[in-house]
Amino acid sequence: MNIPESFLKNQTFDARAGAFNRQLIPNMINGGLHGDTNMGYKVYPDGKVWVALYGPTANEVTAGYPENMVSLEKQEDGMWTGTIQYDEPGLKQLIFYVDGVRVVNPLAPVSYGWGYPINYIEVPDTVQDYLLIKDVPHGTVSLEYYFSTVTGEWENCYVYTPPKYRDDVDTKYPVLYLQHGGGENETCWVQMGKANFIMDNLLAEGKAVPFIIVMNNAMVQVNRDGNPRLDTSQFADMLITDCVPFIESHYRVVPDKWHRAVAGLSMGSLMSGAIIMAHYDLFGSAGLFTGWTWPVMPGRPQTDQSEQTKVLDDAETFNREVNPFFGAIGDHEVSLPLFEKERELCKEKGINYIQKIYPGYHEWRVWRAAFHDYAQLVFKNL
Repeated sequence: MNIPESFLKNQTFDARAGAFNRQLIPNMINGGLHGDTNMGYKVYPDGKVWVALYGPTANEVTAGYPENMVSLEKQEDGMWTGTIQYDEPGLKQLIFYVDGVRVVNPLAPVSYGWGYPINYIEVPDTVQDYLLIKDVPHGTVSLEYYFSTVTGEWENCYVYTPPKYRDDVDTKYPVLYLQHGGGENETCWVQMGKANFIMDNLLAEGKAVPFIIVMNNAMVQVNRDGNPRLDTSQFADMLITDCVPFIESHYRVVPDKWHRAVAGLSMGSLMSGAIIMAHYDLFGSAGLFTGWTWPVMPGRPQTDQSEQTKVLDDAETFNREVNPFFGAIGDHEVSLPLFEKERELCKEKGINYIQKIYPGYHEWRVWRAAFHDYAQLVFKNL
């Protein structure tokens, strides 16, 4: 890798859930209130990442990712430091162990994944300059709260509105309901996916139709007997019954199917596929960023999808009612064979299915690229 300074210093790669500005090592760690401050990590042009963890009483600290854990060295001030090599760009997992116990390092970027707060690092992908923060008009990301009759609790969602939404009060917009993956939440498409910056740049270049993006927490918790229970099967009902009516009563949108679309990554991709096939009377397009057939995994039986895909038997109707029908995946994704079978199935049935394969695994580098391309297609025919 040879990452230029324009990428290494762009704030998009350092913005996170906890704060927008870069995170500095607290002064009290570095020698008192008047000590110098510096960052708890640094990404180098060759893809190497220097990291630091403060643990004056620790005996052993390791950091990295499952395939490459590195022992950090203890410094005189109680800081543990070391360098990790990443061979591929993108948002990467960053794991820390202190005396054999996995911890979240407050000096490294923190976001949410796998069902809990996680550390991560960004090794900028210079091909994806479309997610950089640039000197263009920026949209607004709002946090909304609504009561769900499905979960019996208050829910929230992030809502992106295009730059002109604030000023052009007579214009109504389409809406994309964008889902995250398993173990993530409503913050992830903003904090890790950079969907808002991608949209800002596309709109500034005239490559996309302005639309609103609504990002929910699809890890639905249903209140049963006074206790929350995870039940992701309730997401479609929550979206259709509670969220869509809330958005359409609080935002300037066109309330018809052609001005609604669903998209998502991984689990959100599977959900969006099920939603579009069961409710293409309510949504006119779908972006499926890891396919729409359920993978065979250890402990999970293959799901019978004959009922879900029966709608594809009427290709003429489906092609008329769902446009575009878009699918994407990484070329090293474990479920790539299922993706290929989806293409064969659609070809056999005469379904217009746009498919794209990007470099990468099951990761944000792929999903960012997929969103970037899908955003240029959806609502284009309005």
